[in-house]
Parts: sequence; structure tokens; C-alpha cells
Amino acid sequence: MYQYLDKFGLGLAFGSQVIGAVTALVMIISLLLGVFYRYVLGDALVWSDEVAALAFTWTVFLFASALVRTGGHVRVTLLVDALPPLLGELVERGILVLVLALGLVMLWTGWNFAEFTSGQVSPAVRYPIWLESAAVPVGGALIGIHALILLVRPRPIHSSAEQTHG
Repeated sequence: MYQYLDKFGLGLAFGSQVIGAVTALVMIISLLLGVFYRYVLGDALVWSDEVAALAFTWTVFLFASALVRTGGHVRVTLLVDALPPLLGELVERGILVLVLALGLVMLWTGWNFAEFTSGQVSPAVRYPIWLESAAVPVGGALIGIHALILLVRPRPIHSSAEQTHG
């Protein structure tokens, strides 16, 4: 049963990384176009910064969720490595409970903020502001899903994160 849940999590992480890479590319192209138009052609693009900010927001939250899955966040493992294996595993799982809670808070507050901004539009492009705000609850949901999948993992968490990066 866990193998299907694990494959689902891997697919979500891969999809987040692919979409995150696309939004990062959109951000970079938008910023480069803005710089080119402003300093080479002497005519500023009014939409460049807004598109870059929208793409940046989605890039950050999509990659952050994928990093939960792989254990790729910056972390200090000195304490966990110094503990006996069982206690280290309990600490890792405790951290995942906190990460799950963070994901749920992001989902709840992000959803409320997206609803709050639902009638607003961006000044230049006129896209609905909730498109940008929606990155927070989506990222929170993905973070929560990845943390939950890791929590129910039958094998040790710490050793699997080391194998992914080792």
C-alpha cells in the first residue's frame, strides 16, 4: 500500500519541479526582457515586473514543496546524527509533524488570503491577484502531503534522506 502512496508523492514532487522550472524560466525571461527594453531600447515594459513577481511566487512554493519530499532543505543534522538511531528517528518524525502543521497553516491562511484578494487585479497586466495568492495554499497542501507520506513511511526517514543526497 505504501509503495503506491510513495509513487504518488514522487509524481507530485516531479510535477512540482517541472512546473517550478517553467515558472522560473518565465521569471528570468520577463526580467531579462524588462532590462533589455529599459537599458537597450530606452523604453520600459510596464508588465515585466508583475509577471516576474507572479512567476517567482509560484517557483518558490513549488520547489519548497518538492524539497520537503527529498529532504533537500537546509538542515542541521549534527544533533540527529549524535543521537541513538531510535531517538534520532523520533526527532525526524517530530520535525515532520511540525512541517505538516506548517503546511496546514499555509493551506488555511493562504486560502483565506486568496479569497480576500479574489476581487483584485494587478495594476499593469490586470491578472486576478488570487492567481499569485493561490501559490501559498497550493504550496501548503503539497508540503502537507509530502510530510504525511514521509510520516507513514515504514523505513527510517533520516537514512532515506541521506541516500537521496549521498
